[in-house]
Amino acid sequence: MATNRILVVEDNPDLRMLTKLALTKKGFVVTCAENGQVALESIEKDGMPDLILLDMKMPIMDGWEFSKQFKEKHDHAAPIVVMTAAQDSRGRAMEIGADSFLGKPFELDQLFDCVKNMLH
Repeated sequence: MATNRILVVEDNPDLRMLTKLALTKKGFVVTCAENGQVALESIEKDGMPDLILLDMKMPIMDGWEFSKQFKEKHDHAAPIVVMTAAQDSRGRAMEIGADSFLGKPFELDQLFDCVKNMLH
C-alpha cells in the first residue's frame, strides 16, 4: 500500500510539529509549511500531497490566498481540511470550498479520524 502524503500548513511551530509527529507515528509522510507561500513552493518542488491541512490566519500568505492560488494552479487536486480556531470553522471551510474542517484546539483522535475520512 502506498503511503499517504500530508501537507501541514500552519504558522504555529508547536502545533505544526505536534501534528507532524502524530501523523508520522501513524505512518503518514508529512511535509510542513509555515505559510501559504511556502506550501505552494513545497507542492511545486515535492509534488501533490494526498491531503492538505490548512490553517487560515498566517503571515505572508494566509489560507484564503493559498486556496485561491492552489485552485487556480491545480484545480483542487488534493482535498483541503481547514484547521482554525475561528468560532465558525465550518463557515471558514465553506468560504474557500474546503472539503472538511477541524476546529482548534483539537484532540489527536479528532485529527486521525478526520485524516482517515478524507483519505478513504
